[in-house]
Amino acid sequence: MTRQIAHGSPEEKALFDRIATQLYAGAISDILDEMGFRNQAISPTLGIRPLDPRSVVIGRALTLLNGHDQREDNPYELAIQAMDSMKTGEVLVAAGTEMLETGIFGELSATRVRHAGGRGAVINGFSRDGRKILEMDFPLFCRGISPIDTTGRVRVVDYGCRVPFGNHWVEPGQILFADLDGILLIPPEAETEVLEKALERASVESQVRSELRQGATMDEVWKKYHVL
Repeated sequence: MTRQIAHGSPEEKALFDRIATQLYAGAISDILDEMGFRNQAISPTLGIRPLDPRSVVIGRALTLLNGHDQREDNPYELAIQAMDSMKTGEVLVAAGTEMLETGIFGELSATRVRHAGGRGAVINGFSRDGRKILEMDFPLFCRGISPIDTTGRVRVVDYGCRVPFGNHWVEPGQILFADLDGILLIPPEAETEVLEKALERASVESQVRSELRQGATMDEVWKKYHVL
């Protein structure tokens, strides 16, 4: 078992910042495969995509579970508690007990996440306020945009719990990475090793890219680096 990174530490922030600028889903996925973790990608069939194709998210999951609830009294009780519990380096990760048509995230939530030191949001469902969130340059991954309010329809029923993403469950505090290519869940028992090896792989791929641009053949770089 490898050493885990201390939650919210300067070391963690520096690592996440480096990953956000240097890594991409393909490199991490390859390392996960090589280490025997071959089922860590959220299925692309869920249709969870970045609102802005340039967005990258890396951080620890602050999880929220939403469910149908027609009561209109105090509709945001647990949502407020969850949002106000957010810590530096976390990503808001929300899902429903079933598929929900309401927007379970929005501009004001994004504002709170950013102010609290959060690194973005990944929603197995819909968000509201798409244009405003784009204007904020806030990293959001979701199934799409819906104007439908949650009040009298849906509310947060739990947080800090495991939440469903297709055939996967996202655990609270688990590191996840998301970019245009997809969403990956990092196994807690190997998080440091996975991320460090992925950074090394990205460095090797940069060298391969450089040599290809200088005229090397695919056969030459494969024999030299065993990376394609």
